[in-house]
Amino acid sequence: MAIKSKITIGERLKNFWIGEKMELKKVLWPDREKVMKLSIALGIMLFFLITLIAFYDFIFSIITSLILGISSR
Repeated sequence: MAIKSKITIGERLKNFWIGEKMELKKVLWPDREKVMKLSIALGIMLFFLITLIAFYDFIFSIITSLILGISSR
């Protein structure tokens, strides 16, 4: 029969947070300028993708209306 060590929940949580803190110190965080550039690039890409999806939705709704004979007026 294996011997189990009795570790309390509090000790386990403490060890977890200590490990998390150590791991976060290893992370190489980007500088403010890089974050701003990437955020702007993300915003531009989102704008183009949303515009593209809206355009496709508009075109497909027209095609669907023509096929089903539904007037949009």
